[in-house]
Amino acid sequence: MFNEDSRVKIPAILHLCRLGYTYIPKSEQERLEDNNIFPDIFKRSISKINPDIKEDEVQRLLTDVSLKLNYDDLGREFFRMLINTSGTRLIDFENINNNEFHVTTELTCKKGDEEFRPDITVLINGMPLVFIEVKNRITEKVLLLKEIESTEDLL
Repeated sequence: MFNEDSRVKIPAILHLCRLGYTYIPKSEQERLEDNNIFPDIFKRSISKINPDIKEDEVQRLLTDVSLKLNYDDLGREFFRMLINTSGTRLIDFENINNNEFHVTTELTCKKGDEEFRPDITVLINGMPLVFIEVKNRITEKVLLLKEIESTEDLL
């Protein structure tokens, strides 16, 4: 059957996997629900990027990242941590191969009473940094036609 999954989502995920991303099946999405960070991947990646960091410091860093994600500053403090190139780093920008890249699908994101589930989520070092909504052009046209029809019904 040709639908959004078969035409767009699956090919996009396969392409990311060919680029070196590791696919995480929905059944293996072991994450912190309040921020969707995958703690095992995060801790392993941070330890690799920052070889002198101790295990308890990695845990404190995860807690600090979680707190910054809950700030009401539109993510500015988290972004500063993310792009930091001195001290403890969340991403190795100098040696990109030191990072871990993952992709998963239908990861439920919650904030208070609000919830959304992007089609594809890209994680770098266990942190969900990219959300992708895929659309099939045919689906878009059908939705547009339905919208036009419902507008005509109102007239």
